[in-house]
Amino acid sequence: MPKALVLFGYDKPNRYTWSILMGYLESDPVLMEQYSFHSLPFHIYKSHLHQEYFENIDFKKYDYVILAYSLLSVQIPQFEEFNIKHRQFFNKFHPKIITLVGGPHAAASPEELANLKMDFIIPDEGEYAFSQLLHLLLKKSNDKIDTELIPGLARGFPIYVPANQPKLVEVGKFPPFSANFRLFGPIEISRGCPFRCKFCQTGNRADKMRHASIENIVKWVRIASEIKFDKVWFLSPNSFGYGSKNGVTPNINALHNLLSQIHSISAIKGIFFGTFPSEVRPESVTREVLETITPFISNKKILIGAQSASNRLLRSIQRGHTFEQVKKAISLLEEFNFKIDLDFIFGLPEENSEDIKENLNFFNEILDGKYKNVKIHTHTFMPLPGTPFSNESIGKIDSEIMKIVGKLSKIGKAYGSHLAQSGKTPTRYSKI
Repeated sequence: MPKALVLFGYDKPNRYTWSILMGYLESDPVLMEQYSFHSLPFHIYKSHLHQEYFENIDFKKYDYVILAYSLLSVQIPQFEEFNIKHRQFFNKFHPKIITLVGGPHAAASPEELANLKMDFIIPDEGEYAFSQLLHLLLKKSNDKIDTELIPGLARGFPIYVPANQPKLVEVGKFPPFSANFRLFGPIEISRGCPFRCKFCQTGNRADKMRHASIENIVKWVRIASEIKFDKVWFLSPNSFGYGSKNGVTPNINALHNLLSQIHSISAIKGIFFGTFPSEVRPESVTREVLETITPFISNKKILIGAQSASNRLLRSIQRGHTFEQVKKAISLLEEFNFKIDLDFIFGLPEENSEDIKENLNFFNEILDGKYKNVKIHTHTFMPLPGTPFSNESIGKIDSEIMKIVGKLSKIGKAYGSHLAQSGKTPTRYSKI
């Protein structure tokens, strides 16, 4: 049976993907025996900047090499540049290179990745499709594999063959981290989103929330704690919606049982809930939720997705909540001595002068001291493929918004990436 090498980049913002994927794969003894998995401390598309790194890998002992990418849409310019300018980079090290790509951009625009001559594409959940592809490659050459036999796997090159329906894994059944490879991230407690916000890829792909069981979550936290993992945080589109049938209305019993059981693990010194990357929807913030979680969690700050102070615009983008619900959430959180970070997106499609005025009014209230514990987390609208706003232009920030955000920033009441996202400053995703 052949031996093979899998290279992937364990770097932000894709770390969480790889910790979950490798947690799934390492439970398969055949794959662990036949494949060497090598996590690079940089993205594969930056490999040409790290040529000396690969000179220390013994490529000759492998029959083939798989380059595995997970990509957000904002990473595509760098990825494209690598494929255009450095397409043969890895052929200097091995004659048989197989490319595989997944992640949000693959879900939204698999045909684009096929045009970039990727051999295989996983446009949905990756655990099952990735593992089955690795098994088949041990038996067949990549050009002989019929992707239609693997749920959730698409052929990219030489001819695009769309993926059929994926086989969805049971969330939480497998470890959400890799103990063998020491790849850790937040504990995934929920997957999917019941909302279809026009700017977001998540709800436009998976419109139901699936929850990991409390038994499994606690089991993985306990195992992690035995290998010096003493703090825990979570991955969810709405952490206060954990266990909820509709993903919004809080399940108080589920929240209490989850947090109390984790809290009882003596090795865990900190529980962080309602923080990045599991922000909270405002309508899920209730007195009963806060009474339930406060005795168990360590964080004193909660991140809420507000997006705009304009109810008209919130309706337009199908956000599913009102700004009155945001303000009610702020009031409750302040009562429980939490600080609040609010996500705002500037330059959304269909934003008009009245919407901007609503934002300005709210920001002025923060400046005037009405909301002492509130900080604005700033974003500029970026069109993402696979969303209703995919063909819109990058958002433009109103000059008055720029001024007031500058004032808020000076007093520590605003922070974020709005300038970079609007193209006014370089980002880590600018072309290399």
